[in-house]
Amino acid sequence: MNKQIIRNAKDEIFYEASLDQENGWIYINWIGDIEIEDVKRGTEAYLELLAISGSRKLLNDNSLATSNFLDVNEWIEKNIVPIAIQSGLRYMAQVLSPKFIVRFSAVDLGLRMKPVEFQAFKEIKSAEKWLRSKD
Repeated sequence: MNKQIIRNAKDEIFYEASLDQENGWIYINWIGDIEIEDVKRGTEAYLELLAISGSRKLLNDNSLATSNFLDVNEWIEKNIVPIAIQSGLRYMAQVLSPKFIVRFSAVDLGLRMKPVEFQAFKEIKSAEKWLRSKD
């Protein structure tokens, strides 16, 4: 499957997603300073990929993100999480940004993901290892 790529108003890529069929997860890479409306566009695109793939696992990579996502987490909790769960999401590995406020936003999101099993990681290799250990 080809990558999903979404650009912002400045024509910069802020979201890349792909289905990793070998590992059975969807990988999303968030890049740079991302506006709230762009986060919404990206999470809605993820739902489309999830519906097509039926994947139970998400590898959500914020290592290149520089934005604070706190303002959109409640919207994600109410509008994205229930649909993702209904579509089969069970496990989410979150790769944290080196930027503190982005890390805090990601952990806050994890608290809102119930009943999805959520784990945050400083590096992608650890996140991948954890996801591989899940059914």
